[in-house]
Amino acid sequence: MDIKNENLNHLDLIELDKDLSEEEKKEWNSIYSSYRAGSSLKGHIAGLDELNLGGKTISCLIVINYRVKVLIPESEIWYNESTRRPPHVLRSMAGAVIEYVITGVDRVGDCATASRRQALELRRKLLKRAVLQPNALTTARVLAVGRKKLLAEAYGHDFTLSQIDLSYGMIPDLRHEFRPGQECNAIIKDYNKETDTLTISIKETEPNPFTGADLRHPAGCRRASKITGKYGGGVFCRLDRNLDCLCTYSQYQCDEDFQIGNEIIVVITKYNYEKKLIYGKIVSKW
Repeated sequence: MDIKNENLNHLDLIELDKDLSEEEKKEWNSIYSSYRAGSSLKGHIAGLDELNLGGKTISCLIVINYRVKVLIPESEIWYNESTRRPPHVLRSMAGAVIEYVITGVDRVGDCATASRRQALELRRKLLKRAVLQPNALTTARVLAVGRKKLLAEAYGHDFTLSQIDLSYGMIPDLRHEFRPGQECNAIIKDYNKETDTLTISIKETEPNPFTGADLRHPAGCRRASKITGKYGGGVFCRLDRNLDCLCTYSQYQCDEDFQIGNEIIVVITKYNYEKKLIYGKIVSKW
């Protein structure tokens, strides 16, 4: 799919653009520049359209920065086939910020086509030329969020990340903490220029809260806490920022009496320094 206008004649454009507002002129100038130079633009995804062309349905991400509708067909969204995500991910990307290169202009129809894939290639070329320091700080853009996983992009690479990649603490539902369009600090853990393989970490931008926890919360102490999740009969209880204690119930307590978000009192029972886990027992609600 492409909207072609190979001859963007300056005189024709002056005539077409003469009655535009300043904001409209600014928008079209950015589109013309990207089309001519192959440079990237940035915008929020407004949604997903299903277009029927020649009896074939094509999914297109839609970006509307001001008035012009920019269509990015599915074939131009992902870097290659190996990085392609399933259709439900596209439907979850509204609100995300992406970069794209204009590939076709329909000035009369007030629309354009674009390629995110080409913008990803530009970002990857920048990374290859960069001189990286150990644990260099970068930014990861959140593209789509589900209950257990989210999709993020950094330096032209898309990453599927789970809760364990994002926080030291338990997050039962990532949709409560993250949203499309959000920017997160991340560190570059490793980059191989030969294979163009990038590894990032979001949670490691902060120190591990387990460090010094046995001084703040020594074994045998009682602490006010909050239930953040349940898993396999255990209860995750938050002690302080991103520091969880894996608790069990006392003998006469029932799981149905405790809900996520309940404020409780726990007794710290022991530390596992190898796995960096804290164990405790729920005493009561408060």
